[in-house]
Amino acid sequence: MSKNLENKPKKFRIITEGIINPEGPVLGPDGNIYFVSAEESNIYMIDNQNKVSSIGKTNGRPNGLAFNSNGELFIADAGHKAILKMRNGKFDVFVDEYDGSRLGGPNDLCFLPNGNLLFTDPVRKPLPDPSISPIYSAEQVSGKVKVFANDLAYPNGIELSNDKKNVFVSESRANRLVSFLIDEEGNLLDQKLIRRFRDPGHPDGLAIDSNGDILQTLPGIRSICYLDQKGKMKNLYHIPDWSPSNIAFGGKNLDQVFVCGGSKNVIYSFIHEVPGRKIL
Repeated sequence: MSKNLENKPKKFRIITEGIINPEGPVLGPDGNIYFVSAEESNIYMIDNQNKVSSIGKTNGRPNGLAFNSNGELFIADAGHKAILKMRNGKFDVFVDEYDGSRLGGPNDLCFLPNGNLLFTDPVRKPLPDPSISPIYSAEQVSGKVKVFANDLAYPNGIELSNDKKNVFVSESRANRLVSFLIDEEGNLLDQKLIRRFRDPGHPDGLAIDSNGDILQTLPGIRSICYLDQKGKMKNLYHIPDWSPSNIAFGGKNLDQVFVCGGSKNVIYSFIHEVPGRKIL
């Protein structure tokens, strides 16, 4: 793609610069945006005045964040090879193994309506290895871990659908977005392909608006793809000098999209035509 094909979203701007490789933005129950820097081992907050402050260091490599229905913060930390839970400014291990073996390096996570936690745990091997990996489910009370889905080529971003019946997952090294139909207990019923992207898209993070449509980052082509629920493309935002990795809705009206710029060390924002959904 060239500069002639630049397609900026509405009211596109830079929120903050200088934080190394920001990732994993999520809307908190207080209305603030939280994100991480794996390189800095830091968790940050952006308030409603766009002021950025640190809320703590995990001393690992935090990648993804999620709040449960009680407003407690959970962290996918690849350095600790664990899911951490933040309590009173400290970080406790929630889960760090499955069937007696350590996790590989959790990447992203989301909560199901029954309180169970789903998280991606991609094996990090150099290309062209597909890094076939699982998605795990952890019971929120006991922490008991089981395999939710298997044989995925670097499962990455993960989000629950608005109707709470499907889980969307970015499968980075297969260059596709897939969905998993679940029952009320959070068990996998079926899997289907939503969209396959052209190389080198490398789908990473995703966010879902109040209509159930999907914003999918494609850092491999420096773009964000706007898809309907069936995978049909509605728009493609492309800026040659950005590198969008992860994404979340926030702001007063939930129509402000926060985009972590990955290797560019920048967080951007823009206004989406449809607001995001309220958090679980």
